[in-house]
Amino acid sequence: MRKGCYIVLVVIVGWLVGCLAGCGKATSQADADTTTAGRELIADARFERGAALSPLWPHIVQQGGGFSRTCTDTLRFAECDLKPIWQLCQWSSRYDLAGAEPKHEADGKDKADEAGKAGEVAFENEAKRVALAEDGTLTLGLTTSREYDHPRKADEPWTHLLVQQDFDSPPHIAEIEALHFAMELKVDYCHNRLGEAFDEKIHTAQAPFYLMVRNGNKESKDYGLGLWVGIPTFDYRYKRLADTETIHWDVGTATYIYTIPPRKIWGDVDLGNGNWHKAAQDILPLVQRAVEAMREKGCFMDSAPEDLAITGMNFGWEIPGTFDASLRMRGLSLKAEDIQNSKLN
Repeated sequence: MRKGCYIVLVVIVGWLVGCLAGCGKATSQADADTTTAGRELIADARFERGAALSPLWPHIVQQGGGFSRTCTDTLRFAECDLKPIWQLCQWSSRYDLAGAEPKHEADGKDKADEAGKAGEVAFENEAKRVALAEDGTLTLGLTTSREYDHPRKADEPWTHLLVQQDFDSPPHIAEIEALHFAMELKVDYCHNRLGEAFDEKIHTAQAPFYLMVRNGNKESKDYGLGLWVGIPTFDYRYKRLADTETIHWDVGTATYIYTIPPRKIWGDVDLGNGNWHKAAQDILPLVQRAVEAMREKGCFMDSAPEDLAITGMNFGWEIPGTFDASLRMRGLSLKAEDIQNSKLN
């Protein structure tokens, strides 16, 4: 082989290895959580493969044959040709991020001095900003003063900006003995632009984390029945986190939502005080309580624990009011500790 060809081959192989190391794995070795047992359900926690971008309205996805057929673009924070695992949803918006060019923030002192902002790559338009820092911190910013031309009414849709993914190997509730959840969150700002028109019954800016629990047993009468299990984070209306559970019907997805008491996850803190806050807890008992609460309402009556799997998650802004808000998230992890593996160890 000629020397020139050999050099070219080495360069190509090196490039392929770099791409696979940089964007092929769900998480890098340096980011692996070795403090808790279990298999990681969150794939590509550092968004190395980017995120597939939704159209502006959910019905486009429903009528168009699913997300993969209707996504409008892929936001790449780094060079990578692999299919993204994450989906970025921009529901009920006027401004599509599709076609936005990445902006590379300089690594100057103004950025590098604060963790979670150094070396950001950002996509933005009139109403949205999505950015990823070198350390894997994700920023979601939503300016709904550009989205709403009047105070939103109770029967009107509201703007979302959230990330979601389905799990490759959904754990069944009956087959795990722990579900270790971890996340760090910082709300950089949340400005109420409603003035005297603010009505806390229909207006807020909130950023819940949701898990989907679904019956996947085709032999069950409850096959296909799902439940959103919500872990509340910041909600503009409440400085102090609630210590009570709630259950309500979500019209948009025609699914019940069980909301875990947020104080059990975050503690008695003000998530809007501009500081970083961290949650790290086994939430399996709380998910089990969610199913029990639904049975108390007559749901999941034909669902055995082995029928119910945790199939996916979403997290981000839901803003049914005129607010300009931005948050940062890092360290997201969800580890399922299988009963069989635990006993063997």
